[in-house]
Amino acid sequence: MNITLVAGDRLTQDHVEAWSELLREDSSLGSPYLRPEFTQAVAAVRDDVEVGILEDGGEAVGFFPFQRTRRNFGKPVGGRLSDWQSVITRKGREWRADELLRGCGLAVWDFTYLPTSQEPFCPYHHVREDCIYMDLSDGFDAYMADNGRSRSSTFKDVRRRARKLERDVGPLRLDLHCTDDRVFETLIDWKRKQYERTGATDVFSFPWTVELLQRIRLQQSEALSGMMTAMYAGDALVAVHLGMRSFGVLNGWFPSYDRQYQKYSPGLILWIELAKAGAADGIQRIDMGKAEEGYKSKLMSGVVPVAEGSVDLRPISRTLRNTYRHTYDWLRSSRLRTPLRLPAAAVYRLREWTAFR
Repeated sequence: MNITLVAGDRLTQDHVEAWSELLREDSSLGSPYLRPEFTQAVAAVRDDVEVGILEDGGEAVGFFPFQRTRRNFGKPVGGRLSDWQSVITRKGREWRADELLRGCGLAVWDFTYLPTSQEPFCPYHHVREDCIYMDLSDGFDAYMADNGRSRSSTFKDVRRRARKLERDVGPLRLDLHCTDDRVFETLIDWKRKQYERTGATDVFSFPWTVELLQRIRLQQSEALSGMMTAMYAGDALVAVHLGMRSFGVLNGWFPSYDRQYQKYSPGLILWIELAKAGAADGIQRIDMGKAEEGYKSKLMSGVVPVAEGSVDLRPISRTLRNTYRHTYDWLRSSRLRTPLRLPAAAVYRLREWTAFR
């Protein structure tokens, strides 16, 4: 199998069609992040996006999108903004992770949201986690009824809070496909204030991230479209979500809300209203990412196991990285965890900042 490298902004229409055909053949590759259009959008705002094209007999049989950093380190397209990564190829086709990297001229490829079903990468997993999704394939009513969800205390509480929000502020209104620039600017402002409060990396301090979101927001096609949803109580904007949609799959991306309405749980109300309106609009699944926020477990229909890890072709570096990882895991479970919390947080922030450059 040969591998040809193409810059992300040099993909031809033939490449896009071949890539799209592979996605149609495998329903597990339905995430908007895996679309060629997403790679093209990132390549429009960054100059380090490449695609390794796997060829057999002159035919493109696979695609491996990545970003190349210094020293030929590779990371997913979109970096930390990517909630799904994969080699796009037919099921059953054999390939090796180390040969893939060599063919692309990479020394390392780090991944964070790789489906565990990608078997060639299994030896390189460091951590396995679950990504949550909401199943709307049979409609919103079926989703609510699943496992007695419509009778659960969580959803009763959400409905109660929604009624109270309407009484106190005004009737709820959902703009499923909001195009208002002011709403987008408000979402960015809310998220930046959230990052400041929590000490998280401000992803919008890097110009390319805002430009990418603008491109995605304005892109409208069945294969890939931005989808910004705004929820109002009366005239007050209380919650917003910006995600990406590909056919029937919506990927949760940037949700936020006005903190003055926090007691009403506007975030949860938005997700329920979005699922209800989205199901009527043809959305069959909402991917919500890893189960880091507690509210996600209240909404989930199921999970997809994903892995975080690294393919490192340099023996000495691989040994050092593995040693560091095992030491870090040991320290986290030891008595030294508390005194090391501040320096560990500083290292984490530095890694996060580097990841967005």
